[in-house]
Amino acid sequence: MSPATGEREVVLAVDGAVATLTLNRPAAMNAMGRRFADDLEQALAELRATPGIRSVVVTGAGDRAFSVGGDIKERGAMSLDERWSHALRLGRCFDEIETFPVPVIAAINGYALGGGMELAVACDIRLASDRAEVGLTEVRIGVFPGAGGPVRLTRLVGKGIAKLALFSGRRFPARDAGALGLVDVVVPHDRLMAEARGLAGEIAANGPLAVQALKRLVNACYEADLASSLELARALRRPLDHTQDMLEGVRAFEEKRAPRFEGR
Repeated sequence: MSPATGEREVVLAVDGAVATLTLNRPAAMNAMGRRFADDLEQALAELRATPGIRSVVVTGAGDRAFSVGGDIKERGAMSLDERWSHALRLGRCFDEIETFPVPVIAAINGYALGGGMELAVACDIRLASDRAEVGLTEVRIGVFPGAGGPVRLTRLVGKGIAKLALFSGRRFPARDAGALGLVDVVVPHDRLMAEARGLAGEIAANGPLAVQALKRLVNACYEADLASSLELARALRRPLDHTQDMLEGVRAFEEKRAPRFEGR
């Protein structure tokens, strides 16, 4: 089942400097079919066009799932080329989330399986409800995870844990997932969104140019050797020594008040 006619399967909401993307197909545990891909592309385009965003939260509608990944029934009716095209579309969306200029927080409110976990590992930070279960479960139905999940998971947790998760296709309860590094923070279910929005607000209150540069640097460190990473760190930092935000931050510290960052 899908949302009512006209209701989007991915919904963008903006509150000040914090945006929230809600995967909005709760009756199907937020499964990712063609319409979902259409709506995710549209929501990301709207997000790119929205000025002043400093952090993003991604979560699932309902209490059961962040997302259970691909719509298996819909997949069964697709041709080979259609399945490949659909995986590429989702993969490009997840690439965009990973490289989006500001931090993106996954608020995992239930099952994050298959493509749902591939989306979660594309985010910068993963907060999970204590009721959540996560896993790249595709091998259990003979499917290769096709939206970048194996690569991102290996970078996130290392080869050993990645192989355990990928080869077994296990579902990991939240506490086990936290211990293995598959999620970063586990919180009580009824506190998840408050914690995610609180963290997003905390990030949004910081100097946006510095935060964006740090995201670029941390992402790049996974792909470059130490010397190149250190050189990039110096290159990113130097221009920030001359920004109005830096001057405002120092002035606010000296005046014992909260800084008013403007992103310039």
